[in-house]
Amino acid sequence: MRIFSTILDTVTQRLMSETVRHDPAALSRIRRAMIDLMPKDTSWEDERLRHRLLVAVDPKTLWFLRVELHHRLCRSVGEEAALASVQALWPLFEDSIEPSLLGKRPGRRGGNHRGDTPPGR
Repeated sequence: MRIFSTILDTVTQRLMSETVRHDPAALSRIRRAMIDLMPKDTSWEDERLRHRLLVAVDPKTLWFLRVELHHRLCRSVGEEAALASVQALWPLFEDSIEPSLLGKRPGRRGGNHRGDTPPGR
């Protein structure tokens, strides 16, 4: 019986949630910035990541693809440069995804702290 209530809750939530409209220009800017960071290599892994960036349908998907981009950049430019490059994308996402993904919570003190920034950086 519990499985049915879980399924019903999931279906109800999907039906009642608002459709989120994304600014196509913002999505395009984020996508272009991420693709510009990609190395100019033509390995199949790079092409696969480039393709995933191109077909991402919303800023939230691109937000989570930052991890793969960081991993790829670490191999070509080193970890510190890769981290700096990926963190430079952060402002592009500010008005495009939920504040909770950015590490911003209502009532949180020290508003300059970001969830994706390691301490001491």
